[in-house]
Amino acid sequence: MASLQDLQGFVRTDSFFTQCPAHATSAAREAQLNFYDCSKNQPCCALCVASQPLAPVLQVRRSSYHDVVKMADISRYADIGGIQGYTINSSKVIFLRRRPQPRPPKGAVGASLCTVCSRHLQDVSHYCSLQCKLDHLEGVKHVSLRKLAPAAADDASHSSGSSARSSGGAPETPSHLDSLRMLDAAAASSDSDCTGADFHGHPAKRRKGCPLRAPST
Repeated sequence: MASLQDLQGFVRTDSFFTQCPAHATSAAREAQLNFYDCSKNQPCCALCVASQPLAPVLQVRRSSYHDVVKMADISRYADIGGIQGYTINSSKVIFLRRRPQPRPPKGAVGASLCTVCSRHLQDVSHYCSLQCKLDHLEGVKHVSLRKLAPAAADDASHSSGSSARSSGGAPETPSHLDSLRMLDAAAASSDSDCTGADFHGHPAKRRKGCPLRAPST
Protein backbone atom coordinates (compact mmCIF):
# COMPACT_ATOMS: atom_id res chain seq x y z
CA MET A 1 0.00 0.00 0.00
CA ALA A 2 3.00 2.25 -0.38
CA SER A 3 1.94 3.72 -3.75
CA LEU A 4 0.12 7.03 -3.92
CA GLN A 5 -2.85 5.46 -5.66
CA ASP A 6 -3.24 2.84 -2.95
CA LEU A 7 -3.12 5.48 -0.23
CA GLN A 8 -5.74 7.57 -2.00
CA GLY A 9 -7.99 4.53 -2.17
CA PHE A 10 -7.51 4.02 1.57
CA VAL A 11 -8.33 7.64 2.39
CA ARG A 12 -11.35 7.83 0.08
CA THR A 13 -12.98 4.73 1.51
CA ASP A 14 -16.29 5.89 2.98
CA SER A 15 -17.68 2.50 4.03
CA PHE A 16 -15.80 2.10 7.29
CA PHE A 17 -17.95 1.04 10.26
CA THR A 18 -20.70 -0.31 8.04
CA GLN A 19 -21.80 -3.92 7.67
CA CYS A 20 -19.33 -6.21 5.93
CA PRO A 21 -20.96 -7.57 2.73
CA ALA A 22 -19.16 -10.90 3.16
CA HIS A 23 -20.73 -11.34 6.63
CA ALA A 24 -24.07 -9.61 6.11
CA THR A 25 -25.91 -12.34 8.02
CA SER A 26 -23.82 -11.84 11.13
CA ALA A 27 -25.09 -9.44 13.79
CA ALA A 28 -21.81 -9.46 15.69
CA ARG A 29 -19.88 -6.26 16.18
CA GLU A 30 -16.89 -7.92 14.54
CA ALA A 31 -18.78 -7.78 11.23
CA GLN A 32 -18.21 -4.01 10.94
CA LEU A 33 -15.72 -2.77 8.35
CA ASN A 34 -13.06 -1.28 10.60
CA PHE A 35 -9.99 -2.83 8.93
CA TYR A 36 -8.29 -2.23 5.60
CA ASP A 37 -6.70 -5.05 3.64
CA CYS A 38 -3.44 -3.58 2.29
CA SER A 39 -2.94 -6.43 -0.18
CA LYS A 40 -6.40 -6.16 -1.76
CA ASN A 41 -6.84 -2.42 -1.12
CA GLN A 42 -10.33 -2.83 0.27
CA PRO A 43 -12.01 -2.58 3.69
CA CYS A 44 -12.70 -5.70 5.69
CA CYS A 45 -14.01 -6.74 9.09
CA ALA A 46 -12.53 -8.63 12.03
CA LEU A 47 -14.08 -11.88 10.78
CA CYS A 48 -12.30 -11.43 7.45
CA VAL A 49 -9.02 -10.79 9.26
CA ALA A 50 -9.48 -13.94 11.36
CA SER A 51 -9.94 -16.01 8.21
CA GLN A 52 -6.72 -14.57 6.69
CA PRO A 53 -4.35 -14.00 9.63
CA LEU A 54 -1.29 -13.34 7.43
CA ALA A 55 -2.85 -10.56 5.35
CA PRO A 56 -1.40 -7.08 6.03
CA VAL A 57 -4.21 -4.99 7.50
CA LEU A 58 -4.69 -1.60 9.15
CA GLN A 59 -7.24 -1.09 11.89
CA VAL A 60 -9.30 2.09 11.56
CA ARG A 61 -10.67 3.74 14.68
CA ARG A 62 -13.13 6.54 15.39
CA SER A 63 -12.50 9.83 17.19
CA SER A 64 -15.32 12.38 17.33
CA TYR A 65 -16.97 10.76 14.29
CA HIS A 66 -13.75 10.95 12.27
CA ASP A 67 -11.62 8.04 11.07
CA VAL A 68 -8.12 7.76 12.54
CA VAL A 69 -5.33 5.21 12.39
CA LYS A 70 -2.44 4.57 14.74
CA MET A 71 0.84 6.10 13.60
CA ALA A 72 2.73 2.98 14.62
CA ASP A 73 0.51 0.86 12.33
CA ILE A 74 0.44 2.99 9.18
CA SER A 75 4.10 3.95 9.37
CA ARG A 76 4.95 0.36 8.35
CA TYR A 77 3.25 0.88 4.98
CA ALA A 78 3.45 4.62 4.22
CA ASP A 79 5.55 7.70 4.86
CA ILE A 80 3.58 9.86 7.30
CA GLY A 81 6.30 12.42 7.94
CA GLY A 82 4.99 15.96 8.43
CA ILE A 83 1.46 14.88 9.42
CA GLN A 84 0.12 16.23 12.71
CA GLY A 85 -0.22 13.47 15.29
CA TYR A 86 -2.74 13.46 18.13
CA THR A 87 -2.77 11.47 21.36
CA ILE A 88 -6.07 9.64 21.82
CA ASN A 89 -6.47 6.99 24.51
CA SER A 90 -2.71 7.03 25.13
CA SER A 91 -2.00 6.25 21.45
CA LYS A 92 -0.56 8.48 18.76
CA VAL A 93 -2.92 8.65 15.78
CA ILE A 94 -3.39 10.65 12.59
CA PHE A 95 -6.64 11.62 10.89
CA LEU A 96 -7.33 10.06 7.52
CA ARG A 97 -9.22 13.04 6.16
CA ARG A 98 -9.31 16.78 6.83
CA ARG A 99 -12.09 18.05 9.05
CA PRO A 100 -14.37 21.06 8.51
CA GLN A 101 -13.41 24.26 10.29
CA PRO A 102 -16.13 26.86 9.54
CA ARG A 103 -14.63 29.49 11.85
CA PRO A 104 -11.12 30.18 13.18
CA PRO A 105 -10.29 28.80 16.63
CA LYS A 106 -10.64 31.00 19.70
CA GLY A 107 -7.74 31.85 21.97
CA ALA A 108 -4.18 30.87 21.20
CA VAL A 109 -3.55 29.55 17.71
CA GLY A 110 -1.42 26.56 16.83
CA ALA A 111 2.28 26.47 16.14
CA SER A 112 1.80 26.11 12.36
CA LEU A 113 -0.78 25.82 9.58
CA CYS A 114 -1.63 22.92 7.29
CA THR A 115 0.00 23.43 3.90
CA VAL A 116 -3.19 22.50 2.02
CA CYS A 117 -6.20 23.61 4.12
CA SER A 118 -4.54 26.14 6.52
CA ARG A 119 -5.90 24.39 9.59
CA HIS A 120 -4.16 25.39 12.82
CA LEU A 121 -1.85 22.60 14.03
CA GLN A 122 -0.61 21.92 17.51
CA ASP A 123 2.97 21.07 16.55
CA VAL A 124 5.31 22.32 13.86
CA SER A 125 3.86 20.08 11.13
CA HIS A 126 2.89 20.48 7.48
CA TYR A 127 -0.37 18.56 7.18
CA CYS A 128 -3.43 18.03 9.36
CA SER A 129 -4.29 14.64 7.86
CA LEU A 130 -3.12 11.95 5.48
CA GLN A 131 -5.51 13.31 2.87
CA CYS A 132 -3.88 16.75 2.89
CA LYS A 133 -0.42 15.24 2.44
CA LEU A 134 -1.59 13.13 -0.49
CA ASP A 135 -3.31 16.14 -2.06
CA HIS A 136 -0.12 18.18 -1.69
CA LEU A 137 1.87 15.43 -3.42
CA GLU A 138 -0.63 15.50 -6.27
CA GLY A 139 -0.25 19.26 -6.68
CA VAL A 140 -3.28 20.60 -4.81
CA LYS A 141 -2.48 24.16 -3.72
CA HIS A 142 -5.21 25.10 -1.27
CA VAL A 143 -8.52 23.74 0.02
CA SER A 144 -10.72 26.07 2.10
CA LEU A 145 -12.21 24.76 5.33
CA ARG A 146 -14.63 27.69 5.51
CA LYS A 147 -16.85 26.45 2.70
CA LEU A 148 -19.35 25.22 5.29
CA ALA A 149 -19.61 28.63 6.96
CA PRO A 150 -22.58 29.97 4.88
CA ALA A 151 -24.58 26.82 5.53
CA ALA A 152 -23.78 27.02 9.24
CA ALA A 153 -24.88 30.66 9.28
CA ASP A 154 -28.15 29.77 7.54
CA ASP A 155 -28.78 27.02 10.06
CA ALA A 156 -28.05 29.43 12.93
CA SER A 157 -30.42 32.08 11.57
CA HIS A 158 -33.09 29.44 10.99
CA SER A 159 -32.70 28.10 14.53
CA SER A 160 -32.75 31.61 16.02
CA GLY A 161 -35.92 32.39 14.07
CA SER A 162 -37.50 29.19 15.31
CA SER A 163 -36.54 29.97 18.90
CA ALA A 164 -37.97 33.48 18.56
CA ARG A 165 -41.26 32.08 17.32
CA SER A 166 -41.37 29.53 20.11
CA SER A 167 -40.61 32.19 22.74
CA GLY A 168 -43.45 34.52 21.71
CA GLY A 169 -41.83 36.51 18.89
CA ALA A 170 -44.58 35.48 16.47
CA PRO A 171 -48.12 37.00 16.58
CA GLU A 172 -50.19 35.61 19.41
CA THR A 173 -52.86 33.06 18.67
CA PRO A 174 -56.57 34.00 19.00
CA SER A 175 -56.96 31.73 22.01
CA HIS A 176 -54.10 33.50 23.73
CA LEU A 177 -55.66 36.91 23.03
CA ASP A 178 -59.01 35.72 24.40
CA SER A 179 -57.29 34.65 27.61
CA LEU A 180 -55.61 38.05 27.95
CA ARG A 181 -58.95 39.84 27.43
CA MET A 182 -60.59 37.71 30.13
CA LEU A 183 -57.77 38.55 32.57
CA ASP A 184 -58.05 42.27 31.78
CA ALA A 185 -61.81 42.19 32.30
CA ALA A 186 -61.44 40.43 35.65
CA ALA A 187 -58.82 42.96 36.76
CA ALA A 188 -61.02 45.91 35.73
CA SER A 189 -63.97 44.47 37.64
CA SER A 190 -61.85 44.05 40.76
CA ASP A 191 -60.59 47.64 40.51
CA SER A 192 -64.11 49.01 40.14
CA ASP A 193 -65.17 47.28 43.35
CA CYS A 194 -62.30 48.92 45.22
CA THR A 195 -62.93 52.50 44.01
CA GLY A 196 -65.58 55.12 44.99
CA ALA A 197 -66.09 57.19 48.17
CA ASP A 198 -65.13 56.03 51.64
CA PHE A 199 -67.43 56.30 54.70
CA HIS A 200 -66.23 59.89 55.33
CA GLY A 201 -67.26 60.94 51.84
CA HIS A 202 -63.69 61.38 50.53
CA PRO A 203 -62.63 59.78 47.29
CA ALA A 204 -61.08 56.45 48.04
CA LYS A 205 -57.54 55.84 46.90
CA ARG A 206 -56.83 52.94 44.65
CA ARG A 207 -55.27 50.10 46.58
CA LYS A 208 -54.07 46.67 45.75
CA GLY A 209 -56.91 45.00 47.61
CA CYS A 210 -60.24 45.86 49.24
CA PRO A 211 -59.64 46.08 53.03
CA LEU A 212 -62.43 45.07 55.35
CA ARG A 213 -63.41 48.01 57.56
CA ALA A 214 -65.20 47.86 60.89
CA PRO A 215 -68.74 49.27 60.81
CA SER A 216 -69.02 52.86 62.00
CA THR A 217 -70.93 53.59 65.21
